[in-house]
Amino acid sequence: MIAVELGGLFIVGWSLRLLQPSIKGMAGEWKVRQALSWQKATALNDVIIADDRGLTQIDHLVLTPAGIVVLETKNYGGKLYDRGRKRPWTQYIGKQQNQIHNPLDQNYRHRKALAFLVPGAPLLDFVVLAGSGRFSGVVPQGVLTISELNRKICELNALGSVPESLQDAWHTLQPAAHTDSATRRAHLRSIPGGTEAIWRSGAGKWGLLLGVAMVVAGIV
Repeated sequence: MIAVELGGLFIVGWSLRLLQPSIKGMAGEWKVRQALSWQKATALNDVIIADDRGLTQIDHLVLTPAGIVVLETKNYGGKLYDRGRKRPWTQYIGKQQNQIHNPLDQNYRHRKALAFLVPGAPLLDFVVLAGSGRFSGVVPQGVLTISELNRKICELNALGSVPESLQDAWHTLQPAAHTDSATRRAHLRSIPGGTEAIWRSGAGKWGLLLGVAMVVAGIV
């Protein structure tokens, strides 16, 4: 039975490694959801919308008197360096260097998709650093920490009531914001590395269940 328990622990560890990117991303988005909830913001979280270019996933949409706010959440660690728009960020974790796709460009794609759905509606977009990662040097415009996001949403909501035209745009947007698993899989299949992400998620979840079952069986 000890062999079964050890095998289960190995499978659990392997599964958690597969799920690590998803877990890390969800943890960052949870922090932003908590901040928006604390602000009592009207928000849509983790939605997929379709435009003339296909499907795109958006972490958070927030309705404010100034416009619809588009938030891209990143749970990065280490030191970050900006090299300008349309160029990747550089991340240093100790001596390890990584090139990260610029999330400001990613959010620009989200903004264009929203403009297709609700043309004429004022849009604001920000990247939220939900992890411990911080910029060394100049922070790119449009990048906020969680505390700065709190202040920004509070500032925008202090402008007064939401105009009727913006409320109409929000009502148009709501039914177009998909959260079902079929649309999520279709979106993942449409992006580079998406098929692998589907496999990692599925294998990680089933492996975790199997590993836990094996550990329990080994104990009892």
